[in-house]
Amino acid sequence: MSAIEFRDHDHAACMRSTMQAAEAQCTARGLRLTPVRRRALEILLAEHRALGAYDLLAHLSAEGLGAQPPVAYRALDFLVKAGLAHKIEALNAYVGCVHPGEDHAPAFLICRNCRSVA
Repeated sequence: MSAIEFRDHDHAACMRSTMQAAEAQCTARGLRLTPVRRRALEILLAEHRALGAYDLLAHLSAEGLGAQPPVAYRALDFLVKAGLAHKIEALNAYVGCVHPGEDHAPAFLICRNCRSVA
């Protein structure tokens, strides 16, 4: 899967505002955004593409945040349940939610050839 190019996109501002909204949502709901969960969300948002659990685990492991699959699966499960990430069942992959705390029903376009997600 390749990342989709975003023109005129201030990625730093996008990440910053999404992370602030995620933190506020967790605080309001009494949820703990642990360092592993926070980093998992940052990785999903930074990639701008769907990642599988083992893709995420590779990032987390490289940063010393855990090398066992349950680390990634627990973080992803939390993020999905908290409304901070979406699972794309057809790919068994995840994307960060850029509208945390907002009521929405996301739709994803998946290329049949390369399985990129938009």
